[in-house]
Amino acid sequence: MSNMLNIGMSGIYASQAALNVTSNNIANAAVPGYSRQQVMLESSMHGPYGGGVSVTGVRRIADQYLVEQVWTSQTTASYYETQASYYGQVEQVFGADGSNISTGLDSLFAALNASLLAPDDIATRQAVLNEASNLSLRFNSIDDGLQTQLNQIESQMGASVSQANVYLNQISRLNAEVKSFGGLDGTPPELLDERDNAIAELSKLMDVTVTDNADGTINLSLQQGQPLVVGTSAAELKYSPDPTNPEIGQVSLDFGDQKFPLNDEMGGSMGALLEYRDDSLAESQKFIDELAVAIADEMNAVFAAGTDLNGNPPTLDLFTYDPSNPAGTLKVSDGFTADMLAFGKDGTPGDNSNLQDAIDLANKPIHFASLGVDATMGQAYATKLGQLGSESAQAKMDAQSSGQSLLRAQTEWASSSGVNLDEEAVNLIVYQQAYQANSKVISTADQLFQSVLNAF
Repeated sequence: MSNMLNIGMSGIYASQAALNVTSNNIANAAVPGYSRQQVMLESSMHGPYGGGVSVTGVRRIADQYLVEQVWTSQTTASYYETQASYYGQVEQVFGADGSNISTGLDSLFAALNASLLAPDDIATRQAVLNEASNLSLRFNSIDDGLQTQLNQIESQMGASVSQANVYLNQISRLNAEVKSFGGLDGTPPELLDERDNAIAELSKLMDVTVTDNADGTINLSLQQGQPLVVGTSAAELKYSPDPTNPEIGQVSLDFGDQKFPLNDEMGGSMGALLEYRDDSLAESQKFIDELAVAIADEMNAVFAAGTDLNGNPPTLDLFTYDPSNPAGTLKVSDGFTADMLAFGKDGTPGDNSNLQDAIDLANKPIHFASLGVDATMGQAYATKLGQLGSESAQAKMDAQSSGQSLLRAQTEWASSSGVNLDEEAVNLIVYQQAYQANSKVISTADQLFQSVLNAF
Protein backbone atom coordinates (compact mmCIF):
# COMPACT_ATOMS: atom_id res chain seq x y z
CA MET A 1 0.00 0.00 0.00
CA SER A 2 2.91 2.36 0.69
CA ASN A 3 4.11 1.70 -2.85
CA MET A 4 0.61 2.47 -4.10
CA LEU A 5 0.67 5.77 -2.19
CA ASN A 6 4.07 6.69 -3.64
CA ILE A 7 2.90 5.85 -7.15
CA GLY A 8 -0.20 7.99 -6.67
CA MET A 9 1.84 10.88 -5.28
CA SER A 10 4.25 10.74 -8.23
CA GLY A 11 1.25 10.92 -10.54
CA ILE A 12 -0.07 13.91 -8.61
CA TYR A 13 3.27 15.72 -8.94
CA ALA A 14 3.53 14.86 -12.64
CA SER A 15 -0.02 16.05 -13.31
CA GLN A 16 0.62 19.27 -11.40
CA ALA A 17 3.77 19.91 -13.43
CA ALA A 18 1.92 19.22 -16.68
CA LEU A 19 -0.94 21.51 -15.64
CA ASN A 20 1.51 24.27 -14.76
CA VAL A 21 3.31 24.00 -18.10
CA THR A 22 -0.01 23.94 -19.97
CA SER A 23 -1.22 26.99 -18.03
CA ASN A 24 2.03 28.77 -18.85
CA ASN A 25 1.55 27.99 -22.55
CA ILE A 26 -1.97 29.40 -22.49
CA ALA A 27 -0.86 32.52 -20.60
CA ASN A 28 1.90 33.19 -23.17
CA ALA A 29 -0.09 32.30 -26.28
CA ALA A 30 -0.18 35.93 -27.44
CA VAL A 31 3.46 36.70 -26.58
CA PRO A 32 5.49 37.16 -29.82
CA GLY A 33 8.22 34.55 -30.20
CA TYR A 34 7.09 32.38 -27.28
CA SER A 35 7.90 28.72 -27.97
CA ARG A 36 5.48 26.12 -26.68
CA GLN A 37 6.73 24.09 -23.73
CA GLN A 38 6.14 20.45 -22.87
CA VAL A 39 6.67 18.63 -19.59
CA MET A 40 9.03 15.67 -19.86
CA LEU A 41 7.89 12.55 -17.95
CA GLU A 42 9.69 9.31 -17.33
CA SER A 43 8.48 6.04 -15.88
CA SER A 44 10.24 5.07 -12.63
CA MET A 45 10.97 1.35 -12.56
CA HIS A 46 11.44 0.39 -8.91
CA GLY A 47 10.28 -3.06 -7.86
CA PRO A 48 8.15 -5.55 -9.74
CA TYR A 49 5.14 -3.22 -9.98
CA GLY A 50 6.93 -0.03 -11.03
CA GLY A 51 7.67 3.14 -9.11
CA GLY A 52 5.29 5.62 -10.68
CA VAL A 53 6.34 8.57 -12.82
CA SER A 54 8.94 11.31 -12.48
CA VAL A 55 9.31 14.74 -14.06
CA THR A 56 12.69 15.02 -15.80
CA GLY A 57 12.31 18.58 -17.03
CA VAL A 58 10.48 20.96 -19.34
CA ARG A 59 11.20 20.84 -23.05
CA ARG A 60 11.09 23.87 -25.37
CA ILE A 61 9.42 22.95 -28.67
CA ALA A 62 11.57 24.78 -31.21
CA ASP A 63 12.59 23.77 -34.71
CA GLN A 64 15.75 25.82 -35.24
CA TYR A 65 15.51 25.47 -39.00
CA LEU A 66 12.07 27.11 -38.99
CA VAL A 67 13.30 29.79 -36.58
CA GLU A 68 16.16 30.68 -38.92
CA GLN A 69 13.76 30.71 -41.87
CA VAL A 70 11.76 33.38 -40.06
CA TRP A 71 14.93 35.40 -39.44
CA THR A 72 15.93 35.22 -43.10
CA SER A 73 12.43 36.16 -44.26
CA GLN A 74 12.33 39.09 -41.85
CA THR A 75 15.62 40.42 -43.24
CA THR A 76 14.31 40.29 -46.81
CA ALA A 77 10.89 41.71 -45.94
CA SER A 78 12.40 44.57 -43.95
CA TYR A 79 14.76 45.39 -46.83
CA TYR A 80 12.01 45.64 -49.44
CA GLU A 81 9.50 47.36 -47.15
CA THR A 82 12.05 50.10 -46.47
CA GLN A 83 12.86 50.51 -50.16
CA ALA A 84 9.19 50.53 -51.16
CA SER A 85 8.48 53.28 -48.64
CA TYR A 86 11.20 55.60 -49.96
CA TYR A 87 10.56 54.86 -53.64
CA GLY A 88 6.89 55.64 -53.08
CA GLN A 89 7.80 58.94 -51.41
CA VAL A 90 10.18 60.10 -54.14
CA GLU A 91 7.65 59.23 -56.84
CA GLN A 92 5.21 61.56 -55.09
CA VAL A 93 7.87 64.27 -54.76
CA PHE A 94 8.47 64.30 -58.53
CA GLY A 95 4.89 63.63 -59.59
CA ALA A 96 2.90 65.96 -57.30
CA ASP A 97 0.92 68.67 -59.11
CA GLY A 98 2.73 71.46 -57.30
CA SER A 99 6.22 70.24 -58.16
CA ASN A 100 5.86 68.56 -61.56
CA ILE A 101 8.49 70.17 -63.79
CA SER A 102 6.78 69.07 -67.03
CA THR A 103 3.70 71.05 -65.99
CA GLY A 104 5.87 74.05 -65.14
CA LEU A 105 7.68 73.91 -68.48
CA ASP A 106 4.40 73.66 -70.37
CA SER A 107 3.09 76.73 -68.54
CA LEU A 108 6.27 78.72 -69.19
CA PHE A 109 6.37 77.93 -72.90
CA ALA A 110 2.63 78.63 -73.19
CA ALA A 111 3.23 82.07 -71.69
CA LEU A 112 6.13 82.65 -74.11
CA ASN A 113 3.91 81.64 -77.04
CA ALA A 114 1.20 84.02 -75.84
CA SER A 115 3.71 86.87 -76.05
CA LEU A 116 4.52 86.27 -79.74
CA LEU A 117 1.60 88.33 -80.97
CA ALA A 118 2.26 91.20 -78.60
CA PRO A 119 5.89 91.06 -77.44
CA ASP A 120 5.73 94.62 -76.12
CA ASP A 121 2.64 94.01 -73.96
CA ILE A 122 3.70 94.35 -70.34
CA ALA A 123 0.90 92.07 -69.10
CA THR A 124 1.97 89.10 -71.22
CA ARG A 125 5.58 89.78 -70.30
CA GLN A 126 4.63 89.68 -66.62
CA ALA A 127 2.86 86.37 -67.20
CA VAL A 128 6.13 84.95 -68.57
CA LEU A 129 8.00 86.25 -65.53
CA ASN A 130 5.39 84.73 -63.20
CA GLU A 131 5.67 81.31 -64.85
CA ALA A 132 9.46 81.47 -64.72
CA SER A 133 9.22 82.14 -61.00
CA ASN A 134 6.68 79.33 -60.55
CA LEU A 135 8.98 76.93 -62.40
CA SER A 136 11.79 77.86 -60.02
CA LEU A 137 9.54 77.12 -57.05
CA ARG A 138 8.82 73.66 -58.47
CA PHE A 139 12.53 72.91 -58.53
CA ASN A 140 12.87 74.25 -54.99
CA SER A 141 10.01 72.01 -53.87
CA ILE A 142 11.58 68.89 -55.34
CA ASP A 143 14.93 69.74 -53.79
CA ASP A 144 13.20 70.20 -50.42
CA GLY A 145 11.51 66.81 -50.81
CA LEU A 146 14.78 65.07 -51.64
CA GLN A 147 16.56 66.82 -48.76
CA THR A 148 13.77 65.74 -46.42
CA GLN A 149 14.28 62.14 -47.53
CA LEU A 150 18.01 62.43 -46.93
CA ASN A 151 17.40 63.82 -43.43
CA GLN A 152 14.96 61.01 -42.70
CA ILE A 153 17.49 58.40 -43.82
CA GLU A 154 20.28 59.90 -41.73
CA SER A 155 18.02 60.02 -38.68
CA GLN A 156 16.78 56.49 -39.26
CA MET A 157 20.31 55.18 -39.76
CA GLY A 158 21.50 56.76 -36.52
CA ALA A 159 18.55 55.28 -34.61
CA SER A 160 19.06 51.87 -36.25
CA VAL A 161 22.73 51.78 -35.26
CA SER A 162 21.82 52.56 -31.66
CA GLN A 163 19.10 49.90 -31.65
CA ALA A 164 21.41 47.32 -33.22
CA ASN A 165 23.95 47.91 -30.46
CA VAL A 166 21.23 47.29 -27.87
CA TYR A 167 20.41 43.93 -29.47
CA LEU A 168 24.08 42.94 -29.80
CA ASN A 169 24.70 43.65 -26.12
CA GLN A 170 21.50 41.84 -25.17
CA ILE A 171 22.51 38.74 -27.15
CA SER A 172 26.00 38.66 -25.64
CA ARG A 173 24.48 39.02 -22.14
CA LEU A 174 22.05 36.17 -22.82
CA ASN A 175 24.95 34.08 -24.12
CA ALA A 176 26.66 34.60 -20.77
CA GLU A 177 23.51 33.49 -18.91
CA VAL A 178 23.13 30.39 -21.08
CA LYS A 179 26.75 29.54 -20.39
CA SER A 180 26.23 29.98 -16.65
CA PHE A 181 23.41 27.42 -16.75
CA GLY A 182 25.77 24.87 -18.24
CA GLY A 183 24.48 24.95 -21.80
CA LEU A 184 21.17 24.52 -23.58
CA ASP A 185 19.88 21.58 -21.50
CA GLY A 186 20.01 23.49 -18.24
CA THR A 187 18.83 26.87 -19.59
CA PRO A 188 15.25 27.99 -18.89
CA PRO A 189 13.23 27.95 -22.13
CA GLU A 190 12.19 31.58 -21.66
CA LEU A 191 15.84 32.63 -21.80
CA LEU A 192 16.31 30.93 -25.16
CA ASP A 193 13.12 32.55 -26.45
CA GLU A 194 14.45 35.93 -25.36
CA ARG A 195 17.69 35.35 -27.25
CA ASP A 196 15.87 34.19 -30.38
CA ASN A 197 13.60 37.25 -30.21
CA ALA A 198 16.61 39.57 -29.96
CA ILE A 199 18.14 37.92 -33.03
CA ALA A 200 14.80 38.23 -34.83
CA GLU A 201 14.69 41.98 -34.14
CA LEU A 202 18.33 42.36 -35.20
CA SER A 203 17.62 40.46 -38.43
CA LYS A 204 15.16 43.18 -39.41
CA LEU A 205 18.02 45.67 -39.35
CA MET A 206 20.71 43.55 -41.03
CA ASP A 207 21.34 40.15 -42.59
CA VAL A 208 22.98 37.97 -39.92
CA THR A 209 24.50 34.49 -39.87
CA VAL A 210 24.14 32.40 -36.70
CA THR A 211 26.46 29.59 -35.63
CA ASP A 212 26.12 27.43 -32.50
CA ASN A 213 28.84 26.80 -29.95
CA ALA A 214 29.25 23.68 -27.82
CA ASP A 215 28.60 25.60 -24.58
CA GLY A 216 25.16 26.71 -25.77
CA THR A 217 26.25 30.20 -26.79
CA ILE A 218 25.93 31.43 -30.36
CA ASN A 219 28.09 33.57 -32.66
CA LEU A 220 26.64 36.21 -34.94
CA SER A 221 28.23 37.69 -38.03
CA LEU A 222 27.22 39.60 -41.14
CA GLN A 223 26.96 37.71 -44.42
CA GLN A 224 30.39 39.03 -45.45
CA GLY A 225 31.94 37.59 -42.27
CA GLN A 226 32.29 40.65 -40.04
CA PRO A 227 31.81 39.53 -36.40
CA LEU A 228 28.85 40.89 -34.45
CA VAL A 229 28.77 38.62 -31.39
CA VAL A 230 31.35 36.01 -30.42
CA GLY A 231 30.27 34.15 -27.31
CA THR A 232 29.93 36.73 -24.57
CA SER A 233 31.63 39.57 -26.52
CA ALA A 234 29.69 42.02 -28.70
CA ALA A 235 30.81 44.36 -31.44
CA GLU A 236 29.87 48.04 -31.52
CA LEU A 237 28.37 49.75 -34.54
CA LYS A 238 29.15 53.42 -35.16
CA TYR A 239 27.62 56.02 -37.46
CA SER A 240 29.91 58.96 -38.17
CA PRO A 241 30.11 61.70 -40.82
CA ASP A 242 31.57 60.66 -44.16
CA PRO A 243 34.91 62.52 -44.62
CA THR A 244 34.15 63.03 -48.33
CA ASN A 245 30.60 64.28 -47.68
CA PRO A 246 29.84 65.44 -44.11
CA GLU A 247 26.13 65.71 -44.97
CA ILE A 248 25.82 61.91 -44.85
CA GLY A 249 27.06 59.27 -42.45
CA GLN A 250 28.95 56.02 -42.83
CA VAL A 251 28.61 52.83 -40.79
CA SER A 252 31.53 51.03 -39.22
CA LEU A 253 31.88 48.08 -36.87
CA ASP A 254 34.38 47.85 -34.02
CA PHE A 255 35.21 44.46 -32.52
CA GLY A 256 38.09 44.64 -30.11
CA ASP A 257 41.00 46.16 -32.00
CA GLN A 258 39.42 45.39 -35.37
CA LYS A 259 37.49 47.99 -37.36
CA PHE A 260 35.33 47.16 -40.39
CA PRO A 261 33.64 49.65 -42.75
CA LEU A 262 30.13 48.54 -43.70
CA ASN A 263 28.04 49.28 -46.79
CA ASP A 264 24.65 48.45 -48.27
CA GLU A 265 25.61 44.76 -48.45
CA MET A 266 24.73 44.48 -44.75
CA GLY A 267 21.13 43.85 -45.84
CA GLY A 268 17.94 44.42 -43.85
CA SER A 269 16.45 47.87 -43.41
CA MET A 270 19.88 49.42 -42.81
CA GLY A 271 21.26 48.01 -46.06
CA ALA A 272 18.15 49.21 -47.88
CA LEU A 273 18.57 52.73 -46.51
CA LEU A 274 22.21 52.92 -47.57
CA GLU A 275 21.52 51.51 -51.03
CA TYR A 276 18.60 53.87 -51.66
CA ARG A 277 20.54 56.88 -50.36
CA ASP A 278 23.74 56.21 -52.30
CA ASP A 279 22.08 55.08 -55.54
CA SER A 280 18.52 56.18 -56.28
CA LEU A 281 18.39 59.30 -54.09
CA ALA A 282 21.82 60.48 -55.23
CA GLU A 283 20.80 59.95 -58.87
CA SER A 284 17.55 61.88 -58.36
CA GLN A 285 19.44 64.79 -56.81
CA LYS A 286 21.98 64.75 -59.62
CA PHE A 287 19.24 64.74 -62.27
CA ILE A 288 17.13 67.56 -60.81
CA ASP A 289 20.25 69.72 -60.43
CA GLU A 290 21.29 68.93 -63.99
CA LEU A 291 17.84 69.83 -65.31
CA ALA A 292 17.76 73.08 -63.32
CA VAL A 293 21.15 74.08 -64.75
CA ALA A 294 20.06 73.16 -68.29
CA ILE A 295 16.88 75.26 -68.13
CA ALA A 296 18.59 78.24 -66.49
CA ASP A 297 21.65 78.24 -68.75
CA GLU A 298 19.71 77.69 -71.98
CA MET A 299 17.19 80.43 -71.20
CA ASN A 300 19.87 82.83 -70.00
CA ALA A 301 21.97 82.22 -73.11
CA VAL A 302 19.06 82.94 -75.47
CA PHE A 303 17.95 86.12 -73.70
CA ALA A 304 21.56 87.34 -73.36
CA ALA A 305 21.67 87.59 -77.18
CA GLY A 306 18.57 89.80 -77.42
CA THR A 307 17.26 93.23 -76.50
CA ASP A 308 14.76 94.24 -73.86
CA LEU A 309 11.58 96.31 -74.16
CA ASN A 310 13.67 99.49 -74.34
CA GLY A 311 15.92 98.10 -77.09
CA ASN A 312 18.88 97.61 -74.76
CA PRO A 313 20.96 94.47 -74.09
CA PRO A 314 19.86 92.80 -70.83
CA THR A 315 21.78 93.64 -67.66
CA LEU A 316 20.53 90.65 -65.63
CA ASP A 317 20.10 86.95 -66.32
CA LEU A 318 16.54 85.70 -66.09
CA PHE A 319 17.55 82.82 -63.79
CA THR A 320 20.20 82.57 -61.12
CA TYR A 321 21.34 79.66 -58.94
CA ASP A 322 24.09 78.48 -56.61
CA PRO A 323 26.21 75.89 -58.49
CA SER A 324 26.58 73.87 -55.28
CA ASN A 325 22.79 73.38 -55.12
CA PRO A 326 21.16 74.42 -58.41
CA ALA A 327 17.65 73.00 -57.89
CA GLY A 328 17.39 74.27 -54.33
CA THR A 329 18.50 77.81 -55.15
CA LEU A 330 17.06 78.33 -58.65
CA LYS A 331 15.08 81.58 -58.87
CA VAL A 332 14.35 84.59 -61.08
CA SER A 333 17.16 87.08 -60.52
CA ASP A 334 16.49 89.68 -57.85
CA GLY A 335 15.38 92.95 -59.41
CA PHE A 336 14.46 91.35 -62.75
CA THR A 337 11.35 93.04 -64.20
CA ALA A 338 9.04 92.22 -67.11
CA ASP A 339 10.48 94.94 -69.34
CA MET A 340 13.93 93.30 -69.06
CA LEU A 341 12.84 90.20 -71.01
CA ALA A 342 14.91 90.28 -74.19
CA PHE A 343 12.27 89.26 -76.73
CA GLY A 344 13.80 91.24 -79.60
CA LYS A 345 17.13 91.14 -81.43
CA ASP A 346 17.43 94.49 -83.21
CA GLY A 347 15.84 96.76 -80.61
CA THR A 348 12.89 97.76 -82.81
CA PRO A 349 9.41 97.87 -81.27
CA GLY A 350 7.40 94.65 -81.77
CA ASP A 351 10.46 92.53 -82.61
CA ASN A 352 9.90 88.97 -81.37
CA SER A 353 12.71 87.11 -83.17
CA ASN A 354 14.63 86.35 -79.97
CA LEU A 355 11.39 85.29 -78.29
CA GLN A 356 10.99 82.65 -80.99
CA ASP A 357 14.47 81.32 -80.17
CA ALA A 358 13.39 80.98 -76.51
CA ILE A 359 10.26 79.10 -77.56
CA ASP A 360 12.34 76.77 -79.74
CA LEU A 361 14.17 75.61 -76.60
CA ALA A 362 11.13 73.42 -75.90
CA ASN A 363 12.21 71.13 -78.74
CA LYS A 364 15.98 71.41 -78.36
CA PRO A 365 17.74 68.08 -77.54
CA ILE A 366 20.15 68.32 -74.61
CA HIS A 367 22.48 65.62 -73.32
CA PHE A 368 21.59 64.56 -69.76
CA ALA A 369 24.51 62.67 -68.26
CA SER A 370 22.46 61.53 -65.24
CA LEU A 371 20.07 59.70 -67.60
CA GLY A 372 22.56 58.89 -70.34
CA VAL A 373 20.23 60.24 -73.03
CA ASP A 374 19.78 63.18 -75.40
CA ALA A 375 16.32 64.62 -74.87
CA THR A 376 14.37 67.84 -74.61
CA MET A 377 13.92 69.26 -71.13
CA GLY A 378 10.34 68.01 -70.96
CA GLN A 379 11.25 64.58 -72.29
CA ALA A 380 14.08 64.23 -69.77
CA TYR A 381 11.75 64.94 -66.87
CA ALA A 382 9.11 62.54 -68.22
CA THR A 383 11.80 59.87 -68.58
CA LYS A 384 12.93 60.35 -64.99
CA LEU A 385 9.37 60.31 -63.69
CA GLY A 386 8.66 57.11 -65.61
CA GLN A 387 11.84 55.55 -64.23
CA LEU A 388 10.86 56.41 -60.66
CA GLY A 389 7.37 55.06 -61.24
CA SER A 390 8.75 51.78 -62.52
CA GLU A 391 11.18 51.46 -59.60
CA SER A 392 8.43 52.26 -57.12
CA ALA A 393 6.08 49.67 -58.63
CA GLN A 394 8.82 47.02 -58.57
CA ALA A 395 9.69 47.84 -54.96
CA LYS A 396 6.03 47.51 -53.95
CA MET A 397 5.78 44.11 -55.65
CA ASP A 398 9.00 42.95 -53.97
CA ALA A 399 7.69 44.15 -50.61
CA GLN A 400 4.40 42.34 -51.11
CA SER A 401 6.14 39.13 -52.19
CA SER A 402 8.63 39.18 -49.33
CA GLY A 403 5.82 39.96 -46.89
CA GLN A 404 3.95 36.88 -48.04
CA SER A 405 7.11 34.77 -47.68
CA LEU A 406 7.53 36.06 -44.13
CA LEU A 407 3.93 35.21 -43.32
CA ARG A 408 4.44 31.66 -44.61
CA ALA A 409 7.61 31.26 -42.55
CA GLN A 410 5.86 32.54 -39.43
CA THR A 411 2.91 30.22 -40.05
CA GLU A 412 5.20 27.21 -40.41
CA TRP A 413 6.99 28.16 -37.20
CA ALA A 414 3.69 28.63 -35.38
CA SER A 415 2.43 25.22 -36.51
CA SER A 416 5.49 23.62 -34.93
CA SER A 417 6.43 25.85 -32.00
CA GLY A 418 3.49 28.15 -31.42
CA VAL A 419 0.73 27.65 -28.88
CA ASN A 420 -2.49 26.08 -30.16
CA LEU A 421 -5.15 27.04 -27.64
CA ASP A 422 -7.45 24.18 -28.71
CA GLU A 423 -4.72 21.63 -28.07
CA GLU A 424 -3.83 23.21 -24.74
CA ALA A 425 -7.50 23.15 -23.69
CA VAL A 426 -7.60 19.42 -24.40
CA ASN A 427 -4.36 18.97 -22.44
CA LEU A 428 -5.91 20.76 -19.47
CA ILE A 429 -8.75 18.23 -19.41
CA VAL A 430 -6.39 15.27 -19.82
CA TYR A 431 -4.01 16.39 -17.06
CA GLN A 432 -6.91 17.35 -14.80
CA GLN A 433 -8.38 13.89 -15.21
CA ALA A 434 -4.97 12.36 -14.55
CA TYR A 435 -4.68 14.44 -11.38
CA GLN A 436 -8.11 13.30 -10.25
CA ALA A 437 -7.33 9.68 -11.07
CA ASN A 438 -4.08 9.77 -9.10
CA SER A 439 -5.95 11.38 -6.22
CA LYS A 440 -8.33 8.41 -6.40
CA VAL A 441 -5.36 6.04 -6.24
CA ILE A 442 -4.21 7.73 -3.04
CA SER A 443 -7.72 7.65 -1.64
CA THR A 444 -8.03 3.95 -2.47
CA ALA A 445 -4.69 3.20 -0.83
CA ASP A 446 -5.84 5.04 2.27
CA GLN A 447 -9.10 3.06 2.36
CA LEU A 448 -7.22 -0.23 2.07
CA PHE A 449 -4.90 0.82 4.85
CA GLN A 450 -7.86 1.70 7.07
CA SER A 451 -9.46 -1.67 6.28
CA VAL A 452 -6.30 -3.44 7.40
CA LEU A 453 -6.24 -1.41 10.63
CA ASN A 454 -9.88 -2.19 11.32
CA ALA A 455 -9.20 -5.90 10.95
CA PHE A 456 -7.27 -5.88 14.26
